[in-house]
Amino acid sequence: MYFFFSKILSPFLKPFNLIIFLLISLYLINLKFKKKFLKYIISFLILIFISISIFPIGQMGISFLEKNYIKQEKFNKVDNIIILAGPEVPITTFKTQKLNLGDGSERLIASVKLALENPFAEIYYIGGDGKLIKTNYDETYVAKIFYKDIDFNLSRVNFIGGTRNTIENLIAFKNTNNFNKTNILITSAFHMKRSMIIAEYLDINFIPYAVDFRSNASQISNKNEKASILNIYQGFDLLDNFTKFNFFVSEILGILGFKLFY
Repeated sequence: MYFFFSKILSPFLKPFNLIIFLLISLYLINLKFKKKFLKYIISFLILIFISISIFPIGQMGISFLEKNYIKQEKFNKVDNIIILAGPEVPITTFKTQKLNLGDGSERLIASVKLALENPFAEIYYIGGDGKLIKTNYDETYVAKIFYKDIDFNLSRVNFIGGTRNTIENLIAFKNTNNFNKTNILITSAFHMKRSMIIAEYLDINFIPYAVDFRSNASQISNKNEKASILNIYQGFDLLDNFTKFNFFVSEILGILGFKLFY
């Protein structure tokens, strides 16, 4: 139920989509009814839209999600390296017959780094297809191509497919019965908080290994360093501000949804 509920509502849970949809709907309604209060609501929505685009609200939200994972927790011997799927682009990979990765490809790269540093560790790549209408190619299809392309030893990689979201990913790993071992969890930094909340609920012990940080370098770096106003100006991007706000809201809703349904 949680999966279908989240996927059906997904387009309307993105702030950008929701605000645009409401603006168009209210504008059309106002053309017919000419109500003054509708103009006030439209103006208010436009103000919210502009504020999210101009001010780094999403950036601050992403920083909140990532802040606990900037400093890597120390570990020695690694038994299992668990990667949550996400950056793979199955359809494009199939059509072009070339590896296509989106944002978050650091997840796969980091798995190889850790595996080379820990030659006896196994990799568990967990992913599937989160679409309501399934395709013939899922995230494991792309991951296999990645490891083959870099000539990595595939006997060290366990591919677990058929999962649809983070909850099912972690349940699938729990079913492997890898307890009392050092398990490293790799995922994007902004997604790590939700992943660890779910892992704690499932009673799985992970050492978080966050990658793909979306926070600005100025917020990750030493606090004593002064941020350059000129650099901030140069990196100013209205679309990026809204994109980060979408990411932040999506993760918060994911956390709230998990707590509500589980």
